[in-house]
Amino acid sequence: MNKSLNSKILNNIVLVGIILTFIVLLFIPLGLTAIFKSSLGIVGSNMPMVISISIYICAIPYVIALFNLKKLCKLIDKKEPFSKNIPKYLKTISICAFSEIFIFNFVQIGLYYFFGIYLYALTIIPSVVVSFISLAIGFLSLVLGKLFVMAIEIKDENDKTI
Repeated sequence: MNKSLNSKILNNIVLVGIILTFIVLLFIPLGLTAIFKSSLGIVGSNMPMVISISIYICAIPYVIALFNLKKLCKLIDKKEPFSKNIPKYLKTISICAFSEIFIFNFVQIGLYYFFGIYLYALTIIPSVVVSFISLAIGFLSLVLGKLFVMAIEIKDENDKTI
């Protein structure tokens, strides 16, 4: 009962994360346009659109990883811990995490060089934090994927001997 409750809570947390991500991504252009027009006084510029597109580009691997995490939670909820799909989902999550490092930093560099958007600590600190977190998630998912492959092989071998 407790494991079922925990897996349902985990599944619901991931679902809330997906919903919140789409809500935030839906309202980014509206919010950026309002901020640029009201507080910064930038009217008629394409800067909100450029920043919105940059955020959408950076969100692609994140959303893919969230949906793979949802599939992973669904397998755990169905009580299939040794499914052959788990290493595939973990590998996809690790690829998304590693690609997020490159995409985020290239977008930051592009915003700086092509549009002159450089906010000192607000540019450098997120680049470092996102890079390290994505690197940790990528390596963790990669190692867990290899661990699950070995566990599935051991389970299959054990099932064949019995």
